[in-house]
Amino acid sequence: MPRFEQLQLALARHLRDPAGVAAPAGLEERRVQIYRELVYNNVSGLLASNFPVIRRLLDGDEWQFLVRRFFVQHGSHTPLFHELGSEFVRFLGEHPEHWSARRPFMHELAHYEWVELALDLAEGDIQASAAGTHAGDPIDEVPVASPVAWVLGYRYPVHLIRPDFQPDEAPEQPTWLLIYRNRADRVQFQSLEPLAARLLALVQESEGRTGRELVMELATEISHPQPEDLIEPARGLLLGWLQRDVIVGTRVAYGRDVHVAPTTEPT
Repeated sequence: MPRFEQLQLALARHLRDPAGVAAPAGLEERRVQIYRELVYNNVSGLLASNFPVIRRLLDGDEWQFLVRRFFVQHGSHTPLFHELGSEFVRFLGEHPEHWSARRPFMHELAHYEWVELALDLAEGDIQASAAGTHAGDPIDEVPVASPVAWVLGYRYPVHLIRPDFQPDEAPEQPTWLLIYRNRADRVQFQSLEPLAARLLALVQESEGRTGRELVMELATEISHPQPEDLIEPARGLLLGWLQRDVIVGTRVAYGRDVHVAPTTEPT
């Protein structure tokens, strides 16, 4: 390895772990200190902006310790700054010893905070998915899900966590959240009841089935004694998602064959 590459590698190791790895010999301490501060402060500031709730939960020493352990222990799979948040989430998942005793919800909270940026950058074209759809009855027709709408399940109520609410144990019921990007490219969140979350998941998994068929499948899954009683509540949910761009439109279906209806703008 050329001498300059050896120096670069030695300096990088020191910048990641100043307490454990000495700086290369012959470098002026004042200059090395500038690099130490720049590298740490840049990454710490970026993580703080990506995870504002976590940053508010941790005091200065606890935050600095966590960021430093991220520096020392984690090997990132990407050099891209906008993907640093996903690396931090992965680090927390791989090293629960740094947070699980005091804040058992930390990994899920980090994922929840990261997912907004992830969806903002996610590939997925609503207009392309909506081609050939119209704003029909999502029960009697086939509802078409947005490619940028995600159903997420957490053990902890991550959307409620704040400095004065930090649960020590997960509640009996999980938390279901819908996160989606609308036609205005704005990322929105909505909490879901378990049955609503399952219904939307069925829409996303559907291969040309009408809303009614999906509701009947849901009723079978939960052994509902009166499946028809679920139709109108489901219609209300589906219409609400249609208005919010979670469902991008509907297609007319005859039997199992899906026929493209004339394109109109959803109301």
